[in-house]
Amino acid sequence: MDSLTGVVVSIVMLITTILLTLVMIIIWRTPPALVGLYFVVFFVMESVYVSAIFTKIPEGGWIPFAISLILAFIMFGWFYGRQRKLEYELTHKIDSERLRTLLIDPGLQRVPGLCFFYTNIQDGLTPILGHYIKNMRSLHKVTVFTTLRYLLVPKVAPGERIVVSKLGLRGVYRCVIRYGYADKLSLEGDDLVNQVIQSLRSHVLHCSNSLEVDTEVSELDEAKLAGVVHIRGKTRFYIGKDCGWFDRTMLAFYEVLHSNCRSALPAMGVPLPQRIEVGMLYAA
Repeated sequence: MDSLTGVVVSIVMLITTILLTLVMIIIWRTPPALVGLYFVVFFVMESVYVSAIFTKIPEGGWIPFAISLILAFIMFGWFYGRQRKLEYELTHKIDSERLRTLLIDPGLQRVPGLCFFYTNIQDGLTPILGHYIKNMRSLHKVTVFTTLRYLLVPKVAPGERIVVSKLGLRGVYRCVIRYGYADKLSLEGDDLVNQVIQSLRSHVLHCSNSLEVDTEVSELDEAKLAGVVHIRGKTRFYIGKDCGWFDRTMLAFYEVLHSNCRSALPAMGVPLPQRIEVGMLYAA
């Protein structure tokens, strides 16, 4: 038991030194000289301890290594699946021109209400939007494409939390809700809706003429009164026969992990009757 404890403590100290060094470089922006001094001193000292406990591996020290490999496999599977999903979304994203083409379709209905359509990418719109419009043949009169973004800062000031913009189409807006890594989700449920609407009003007042201001503000109010819905994608990979064994294994493992994860909408306090999930298959 003593050998096992020594292996765990020593390796945790070494990993902590490496991770803290990355935090100093990426987040704290510490001067390189201080980062180098910290890393050399502590890395050398803790490496000596780690090398000394390698002799204890046959006595039971292999157990934390085995656990670490299992956890590393789980984290890599999640990371690999998320990266493949992001690559698909960036490759098949919908730009403003594509959205304009979809919206001018005479068969498309603009239904009453306010819709928060969640997307993971900022430079463009999620491909789930195209899938939704083609199958539902409708879009809400006021649609806000919403992205939650975590910045490499501890806190984001409340006044800088919500950034909105128009996408050049009637009733279609972009909203980015920004949090620092030490922030808690402070916008939930009705509070989220009210603050986004207020930000949209302020944006319209500053960026439109008087006639457009009255029209757009009234549209926002009418849409909110008609009802609010929150739409997010529920995506899965379609693993075809052309996939190699590595992709097939890792993506199948990612699907198992993803199927056991809860939606972000409950964490944001979105009422159950207002949630809509749109399923779509991503070709692997």
